[in-house]
Formats: sequence, structure tokens, C-alpha cells
Amino acid sequence: MESPQKNQPQIPNRRPTINQEVGCFIVSVSFDPETNKPIELWFSKRAKSGTELEQHLYDLGVAISKLMQNE
Repeated sequence: MESPQKNQPQIPNRRPTINQEVGCFIVSVSFDPETNKPIELWFSKRAKSGTELEQHLYDLGVAISKLMQNE
């Protein structure tokens, strides 16, 4: 049986990123350097460490990133 990671696209370690402050959050989006398409999103300054909101924003960033990568 093939490992699911073998089918996933390889994301370069270094890629262009933009950061946008939205209220008390910072949203970061990274781009594929070859296609210039967004491939990853995450939140910085999400919320107080250890809170439910922090976990929800982390999970949201992962879910959006997977959608961007067609996973």
C-alpha cells in the first residue's frame, strides 16, 4: 500500500509570503514560487496560548491550506 504522503504535492521550504494584519490577528499566505498560486495560510497572534480559540484558528489554517493544495 502506498503512503498518502507520496501523492501529496511537495511544498518548497522557502516561498514568497505576505502578511496582513486583520484586527488583532495576522494572517499569512505563502505562494508556490513557480506558479505564484497561494498554497498555505496560517494565523499569527491567533489568541491567548492554550485557548479554544487558538486551537480553532490553527485548525482553520490547516483546513484552508489543504483546500488550497487540493488535498
